[in-house]
Amino acid sequence: MDISSDARFLDAVEQAVDTVPDDIRATIDGLVTITEADIAAAKAQSLATYKEARAEFGPKALIASPLTIEKARKMLASKREDELDWLFFRRWRLPDGWLKGKESSRALEIFHDPLAISMRRAVVSRLYPNLPDIL
Repeated sequence: MDISSDARFLDAVEQAVDTVPDDIRATIDGLVTITEADIAAAKAQSLATYKEARAEFGPKALIASPLTIEKARKMLASKREDELDWLFFRRWRLPDGWLKGKESSRALEIFHDPLAISMRRAVVSRLYPNLPDIL
């Protein structure tokens, strides 16, 4: 869905960037920040899972190798991107902008909404222009 040049969408991006609530901004900050500790934890979990599978199924079983640093980083970025999408599915609407407490608890989550995904990409790229991993 490419609506990135539609004036209504661009206005909504400006509004979303300018009015992002503190709790949502803190959540986004945490999701876009992938630390070396996060990568190390993902690698350790991957290795533990690999060892458990190897112990259970034996040396000849086809088991995916533990994650490399690069694969761990990509996996984390993909997971965080998904979490950012869900944040927008739950808390953002085109006509209303950011939903607040009671509004968000009463709103239906719009599962895999292409508009919300496009908005997430635009807002995150505006808030964090130097982050190539999560867009």
